[in-house]
Amino acid sequence: MAVDKTFLMRNIQKKEDMIVAFCMFTNMPFVVCDPETFNDQIWIFDTEEQLQEFAKKYAEKKVLLKGIKFQNQRFLSFFSMLFTIGVNELVFVSESGTDTIELAELVKRPDFSQLPKEQQPVSNPELQLTGLYFMQEASRPVPNEQKNLVDLEEELAANLYKAKYMVPIELLEGTESDLEKLKEKKYRLPILKNKNGDVLQPLFTDPNEFAKFNRENKFKALSVPFANLAKLVIKDSKGFLLNPAGFHIAMPKELLEGLPKRFGAAAPAWVNPPEEEKAAPVDKED
Repeated sequence: MAVDKTFLMRNIQKKEDMIVAFCMFTNMPFVVCDPETFNDQIWIFDTEEQLQEFAKKYAEKKVLLKGIKFQNQRFLSFFSMLFTIGVNELVFVSESGTDTIELAELVKRPDFSQLPKEQQPVSNPELQLTGLYFMQEASRPVPNEQKNLVDLEEELAANLYKAKYMVPIELLEGTESDLEKLKEKKYRLPILKNKNGDVLQPLFTDPNEFAKFNRENKFKALSVPFANLAKLVIKDSKGFLLNPAGFHIAMPKELLEGLPKRFGAAAPAWVNPPEEEKAAPVDKED
């Protein structure tokens, strides 16, 4: 029997603000798989005290959480973003108790099906979700034998392989159109440097993650399937860093070469762009 969530939805809409549990390892909402329904949830609280009580049991497992407060005017954009990371249920904790609601009941899923295929935004909710689960577990400061990574790694690897990505580029100055510059490869590829001085290239699962990097609107983005990523690895780069402001998963050259072999396809040929396509570094610590 369906439960009427009208009263809960009205209460959510009237809230002045809300506190969302974020994982400090991923800089993203903390995702929980309900053991009974297997729904992928995020948890939302009215007060800091409620969040702290929730965080205690995870702190014992060395999973560090923090609260991020959202004002009412940001609710819609935040809830809509959750579709891009594969979340399907929200858990609200208030003085009156704990309530759950399906994300699709609260906000409408964005529909881009009427757009031409080339204009539809890149989206990888399965990859985002498995990446979050993997990094929440892999980053725990405990011995590796205490981590449950085997199944998570297998699922993450499969989603990495079948995904399409956003690769940032900086178009060079000139009189040509953007399309002409792309055809003639008149662009530079930005890089990141970690605290050890290693060079990695930023890579993104969706426009939300790309926007975190492109705050000054300096870059355009190419849509690239996994099989073609190797062609964009520049000299001295160790590979890619996926969603550097989010779960920041490293994708080294060895991974780009190994996954096609692992999943039965021929390994991509290494083709490095010319040296001049390398842009100035953007310093970033892992």
